[in-house]
Amino acid sequence: MPRLLCSRPILSQVSFKAVVAFIVAILTFTLLAGAALASMAVYGRLEEHHRTDDTNTSVRLVATLFVTMPSLLLGLMMNNAANTYVAIDRNLHVFATDIIMLDRTLRPLGPSADEPRQRLLAYVQHALKDVPIVRATESSEHLLDEVGTSLRSLRFDDEQMIALWNDARALYRQLQQQRWTFAEQSDSSFPSPMIGILVAWLTLMFATLGFRAPRNAVVIGAYVAAAALVSAAIYLILDMSTPFSGPIQLSDRPLVRAAEEIQR
Repeated sequence: MPRLLCSRPILSQVSFKAVVAFIVAILTFTLLAGAALASMAVYGRLEEHHRTDDTNTSVRLVATLFVTMPSLLLGLMMNNAANTYVAIDRNLHVFATDIIMLDRTLRPLGPSADEPRQRLLAYVQHALKDVPIVRATESSEHLLDEVGTSLRSLRFDDEQMIALWNDARALYRQLQQQRWTFAEQSDSSFPSPMIGILVAWLTLMFATLGFRAPRNAVVIGAYVAAAALVSAAIYLILDMSTPFSGPIQLSDRPLVRAAEEIQR
């Protein structure tokens, strides 16, 4: 069997969710920067009674309110995305470790365990080709089921061999559970209404901040830079919540290493 010598990214092409995250970030930047600049442009055309100090004070109070709420929501979403990314990364390493431990448990069973070991290797190699890895495709599910079928077909008379066989079957069940955990985690994302409300809050906040702001290059540059950074933060949150796709994604090195260990 050919050895796997190097790791590759889990996803070679940009997924649909990554495209959506990028579009959301671009739209957010356009809305935030546009709201601030439009507010600055409209202020000079308002009638005098709309430009009094009392009006400006009231608008600033609204801006203060909407600075707090989006900041809290952004912080919660960033924390949730980071926790999701770290948890799936940890589960990936546990999944790869279980594969290695299953192979190590099968080896002492002798030549009779060669078939389940070969089927286990075939599954790992196929999983490395999946987009994303360990997703619940029919072909990968069939390969993993074949590992269990060949494992259950083994028969031993020696008590020590039977104990190892039972350990291998327990590891296999754990492997199946971990795989379906991955299948569920790979589809996680933030609710669209939450993203919409956050962007609406931010748009209103930038519009109120631009009201009666000086119209010069420094202020305009500051608003554009702030809009870009906030949009980048939203993109980061959306991308990290789906760690099997996009620029920020998990490495498949643990599964590559598992395949290498099986072939030793």
